[in-house]
This record gives sequence, C-alpha cells and structure tokens, in this order.
Amino acid sequence: MITEKAPTHRAQQKREQILTAARRLFLQHGFADTSTEAIRIEAGVSKETLYRYYASKEELFTAVLRQLTLEHLPRLVEEMLPPRENREAVQHALFMLAQELTSIMMQPEYLALLRVIIAETPRFPDVGTLFRATVPEQSLSYIVALLKQMRDQGVVADIDEEAAARMFLGSLLTYALLDGLLSTNSVPQKPSPERLAAIVELFLRAIAVQ
Repeated sequence: MITEKAPTHRAQQKREQILTAARRLFLQHGFADTSTEAIRIEAGVSKETLYRYYASKEELFTAVLRQLTLEHLPRLVEEMLPPRENREAVQHALFMLAQELTSIMMQPEYLALLRVIIAETPRFPDVGTLFRATVPEQSLSYIVALLKQMRDQGVVADIDEEAAARMFLGSLLTYALLDGLLSTNSVPQKPSPERLAAIVELFLRAIAVQ
C-alpha cells in the first residue's frame, strides 16, 4: 500500500509546486507576460515535468482559477443536493452556498487575478473565455442544479432556474465589485452573516411556492 500511495503523493506535491509558481507569476505579470518557461524556472522543475502535468499556459491558468475558486464548491453543492423538503432546509442550503461563494470571491488573490483578467481580456479574449468557462458558468450551473431539485421537491415554484440563478449570484457579486475590486481597504470586507441571510430571505420569497 505504501509503494502505491507514494507516487500519488509526490505527483500532488509537484502539481502544487507548479501551481504555486504559476499563480505567483500570473498575479505579478499577468497572463500575456508570463511564459511557461518562466513558470518552469520559478517552480524549479524540468520542461518534461511541467508538460507532464500541464500541456499549455492556458491549462495552467485554468488550474489556477479552479484552485482559487471552484475547488470545494462541487463538494458543497453535492452535500446540499439530498432532499430539502421544507422551506427552512432550503433557506439553510442557500445560506451555506452564499457564504461559500462570497468567501471565494472575496479572497485577495482571487480579486487580484480578476483585475488581471479585466485588464487583459480586451487584448487577449481567450483569458476572458477561460475565466467565464471556469468560474461564472460553472457557478451558475451548480445553482441551477440546486434550484431544479428544489422545484422537483415542490419547495420552489415553476421558475426560470437560469434567470433565478443569475439573480442570486448577481446579488453576491456586488460585494466582490463594491467591497472588493473597488474598495480602498487592504483587506476585502466580506458581507456579514446577517446581510447574507437577508439576501437569501428575499431571494426565497421570490422563488418559493406560496
């Protein structure tokens, strides 16, 4: 058993080593001005090792985005998907999701990377495409899946789940924009539990079966 687990552990360490170097350079220099060779040198690995784990700079950038954002979200949503047959359970599930999403969006490194993406997308549209596919679209799909199950259980009304998911995610994004990207504070101020509870309550009033 020990001999089987050791390579997996070493492989994970190498991945983390490369990702840490890539994240540091992307944040310092942006996507366009960071080369795979610079990442290789920063990580202290050979070209063979780098390309064994990540075939391109785009793949590395996507991995960094996932690490900062969606790493734990699928697990959280999966835990929320068992039957939620009453309003209180749905309210708690949505509150947990709001807390997780705002924690993700208010990370200093996430906000710094978002600034890089906003700055570079006009010149390098692929950067924006990678971000859109990795973060907003997957976050929306998780929320849509949750709302569909809640509708099937008779707790949520017959609604446009995609529109509702955008409404829910959009209300949380205002914190990332106003209290994160546009804030003069050195440390982003996450919304209080009371604020998130108020958002969830208003959202639930709009979508719940009356």
